[in-house]
Amino acid sequence: MERPYIAADAAECKRRAEDPQLPPEERLVWAQLAVAAELKSIQRALAIRRR
Repeated sequence: MERPYIAADAAECKRRAEDPQLPPEERLVWAQLAVAAELKSIQRALAIRRR
């Protein structure tokens, strides 16, 4: 079984979302993952600031 591609960070997800060679449905998933990764980084930054 082939292992799924795993992005390392939000920028990589964004690059995949903007890749015109990928189907629109896959690009939408990558865009959602990019947003989720950005929100997670904001959450981490806020948690550090609160300490």
